[in-house]
Amino acid sequence: MDSLKTNNRDRLVSVAKAASGALPFIGSAVSELLDSVVPNLRFERVVSFLENLDERVSKVDAELDSFKRNLNTEQGTDLLEEALIQSSRAVSEERRQRLASLTEKALTGDKLKYEEAKKILNLYRELTDPEIIWLIYYSLRPSLSHGPHSEWVEKHPDVLRPITREMSAPIEKRELAALQDSYKETLLRFGLTEMTGKSASLTTLGRMLVGYITDTDEQS
Repeated sequence: MDSLKTNNRDRLVSVAKAASGALPFIGSAVSELLDSVVPNLRFERVVSFLENLDERVSKVDAELDSFKRNLNTEQGTDLLEEALIQSSRAVSEERRQRLASLTEKALTGDKLKYEEAKKILNLYRELTDPEIIWLIYYSLRPSLSHGPHSEWVEKHPDVLRPITREMSAPIEKRELAALQDSYKETLLRFGLTEMTGKSASLTTLGRMLVGYITDTDEQS
């Protein structure tokens, strides 16, 4: 497939593999990793993504027709190529599933919204898994009462539960708190959330991204 041709990163791996032979201590270990483990992992991730995408698109005949029509355009091919590249780097199965959801929705519409889908794909690429978790958390309209957001916190406690920021806390806790703050700041910087007083909520762009990467039963 043209969309799976060697890209710049693959060429970089080839150069690194050749250079690793000159490393006296870690050369053999690195060479073995670049020769077998990395390519195999990338292939398995792409296959996992494509299987998920195939399952999603096959559920509705009209969607399959739209998918084939949209894919037979330069814009549609570009979107799938970007998704394939991202899937090869997606470590978690959940991330690949969300990428499949995004790709399905981008390529199965009656009209291909190329610029919109490309923007959403680019945003997804820039966000880490914890940042995606925080984005979905805000989409559940967190409040003091129990609700869908509470279940989401229970599912991802390491990412979402408050962490002490007191200077007397162990350094490990303060480092985790700093990371948690950075996740929220990234969402603000990309225009996906906004602050009203001390409360954060999704922007229109943030809601669009969540709509692309989640299924209906995940949304509030």
